[in-house]
Amino acid sequence: MSIFDKQTKQETIVYTIVWILIFAAPLAEFVVNFDPKHPIWIKNGLMDTWAHLLFFFIVFLIHNHILAPILFKEKKVTKYIACCVIVIALFQTAQCIHKPNHMPHSHHPVNAVEMEPPPPNGRPPINRHDITMFILAIMMLGANLGVKYYFQCEEEKKHMAKLKEQSLKQELDYLRYQINPHFIMNTLNNIHALVDIDPEQAKDSIVDISRMMRYLLYESDKQYVTFDNAMVFLKKYLNLMKLRYTDKVTVNLDIPEFGNEDIAIAPLVFIPFVENAFKHGVAYDRPSIIDIDIEKKNGRLLFHCQNTKSNARHEYGGVGLNNVTKRLELIYGNDYSLNIKDEETTYDVLLDLPIRHPDDFSPL
Repeated sequence: MSIFDKQTKQETIVYTIVWILIFAAPLAEFVVNFDPKHPIWIKNGLMDTWAHLLFFFIVFLIHNHILAPILFKEKKVTKYIACCVIVIALFQTAQCIHKPNHMPHSHHPVNAVEMEPPPPNGRPPINRHDITMFILAIMMLGANLGVKYYFQCEEEKKHMAKLKEQSLKQELDYLRYQINPHFIMNTLNNIHALVDIDPEQAKDSIVDISRMMRYLLYESDKQYVTFDNAMVFLKKYLNLMKLRYTDKVTVNLDIPEFGNEDIAIAPLVFIPFVENAFKHGVAYDRPSIIDIDIEKKNGRLLFHCQNTKSNARHEYGGVGLNNVTKRLELIYGNDYSLNIKDEETTYDVLLDLPIRHPDDFSPL
């Protein structure tokens, strides 16, 4: 382990500013209280104060770069405490050795209080100065631990956020890969049904599905797509789906005009609901209606899909519908609502999404 263990740039800046202020404070006091009659005493007092601060600074460096990593990285509490005791003991010894024998009497107002005479052995006994230095040293180590703990928590939050983004991307990719084959399978079935009925139209449909495949490959893998591109895809999808059914199926599509506003939505977010409407809402013995309406209201994007239900008993849902619900939760969090009404004759879906722009989507 390097003596200067890696720490964040922000943490280093905090320490640098604090220590500059600590060493500058005695100098400021020296400038304010400078007395030309007693320059030596004041200068000696400044140098003595800096000498004491230097001891604190050395202890800080040892604790910050050697002792603290023992606690935070190696997780060895006993070793950390033992090392701290040794460092503090050495610090106190150095403080006592450096402490002057006695202060001479002075007529200067700052030194007007008469000092006690020095003891016979030439060194002052343990006094308030030593106790104060000890307490300040302990407080300094505690403050250092507090700052380190704060920045470590911030780094862990960033790391967890990054892991969460990676996890979300993997889960979204997994859901997309489930949706795409499901969609392709149904669309190919539609074209297969069209080959015997209208070969020329089947050829045109193959061209359309190739363009849709390009969309699935290059657009659906993104965090978002533009609303216009999503609507182009939806229209092509509806055209392919209508090829499979007779004129008894009526599809109504109402799409708003956003002008130059660059609206972004999650890819393939509407398709599973439309697919569900065709799958469970088309009856061959009577007319069927699928109404799709998208509108902008109060800063929200409302997708409404209502379809008549066939007489056949179906269990609504499926891979596509379940996956789109999970994707909505992953992408929009709590900022969306999905209301589904399964009535006797109709199936109604109302999806409420926030109107977002490309910059609003965080990259995954």
